[in-house]
Amino acid sequence: MAIDAITKPNTKGQVVIPKEMRDKLGITPKTSLHVTLGEDGIHMYPVDGIIEKRAVEGSYLKILEKTQGSWTEDWSTIRKKRGNIEKVASRRRKRAW
Repeated sequence: MAIDAITKPNTKGQVVIPKEMRDKLGITPKTSLHVTLGEDGIHMYPVDGIIEKRAVEGSYLKILEKTQGSWTEDWSTIRKKRGNIEKVASRRRKRAW
């Protein structure tokens, strides 16, 4: 494994990512970094975007609005309708034979 750069943390534990690496990965002061602790060291990855909790909840609500009414009936009614559809399909198959 080639070593591209060696750096040291300061008293606060902060580490400077060398400019060449920041430029190559497109890391700017506004770039979020995903930091994980692996068995062999610390790994950092630039993150393109972060989905906020509010956005996730909002998209879930939009899906619920679109599918509203899909499950409004109780299961016994749904089973009856399904059973009738399956019976009709079965009769058609028998007639086709």
